[in-house]
Amino acid sequence: MKNFIPLVLAVLLGLSAVLAVGRLLQSRKQAVERTTSVVAVARDVTAGEVLTSDSVMEKRVPVSARPAQAIFWSRSEMVVGQKALRSIAQGDYLMLSDVGLSRSMADIVGEGEWAVSLTVPAGGIARIVQPGDEVAVIGTFKIKSQVQTADLAAAPEEIAREATMVLFPRVRVLDVGTLSSGGEATAGELVLALPPQQAQVLVAAQAKARLTLALRRPGDEAAINRLDTGMVDETTFDKLLQGLKAVVMPPVPGVVTAAPATK
Repeated sequence: MKNFIPLVLAVLLGLSAVLAVGRLLQSRKQAVERTTSVVAVARDVTAGEVLTSDSVMEKRVPVSARPAQAIFWSRSEMVVGQKALRSIAQGDYLMLSDVGLSRSMADIVGEGEWAVSLTVPAGGIARIVQPGDEVAVIGTFKIKSQVQTADLAAAPEEIAREATMVLFPRVRVLDVGTLSSGGEATAGELVLALPPQQAQVLVAAQAKARLTLALRRPGDEAAINRLDTGMVDETTFDKLLQGLKAVVMPPVPGVVTAAPATK
């Protein structure tokens, strides 16, 4: 009889393992992965063919399966009028590398706008921005001001401080490229659409400030007035400290020590 006990236990453990695996597989089936919409071709396309609105269709795919070069369906208008660089079978993805500018860049510049380039460090937001996206351009400037010294007869003292502010809250991206050296990307080069006066400001700002991008949601109407976002300078961080007490590090990390008694 004792010889059957290990066998019975082994069977019970095996059944428990099978049930556990079954529950795990069932839960995975029930978990629905998020999907996204990308551009695919609605019919066979030959190399050199100009794409029309009838040439493309929306295709929903799991987020994890979307190729890095796939074009979001919300950007589908950017491929209409472009030339296919290779033959593509019906239903296949349309990649950024599959289309070339068969029309002049000037054709996609809006009325009253100029196209101007902006160079930003490689990586970050510049790595994921695509043509048709909307971005905010944020600049950090060194601002010089004159401060009168205690000696009224002496010349005012010049003090430099930094301030960060939004230059352009919403700018349309026309094109995206990279600058490389030795095979490695060193910077991102974007072509933006701006009214003439603002285009001049952007050109000058690149020589005076560190410029950073913030990616916006397409069509978002929030915070499009530059004055709404304010400015960040040293006083911003001074105000962050108000009402806070300094943290004292204990001699032994992880050990909480009692605060010293106050007289």
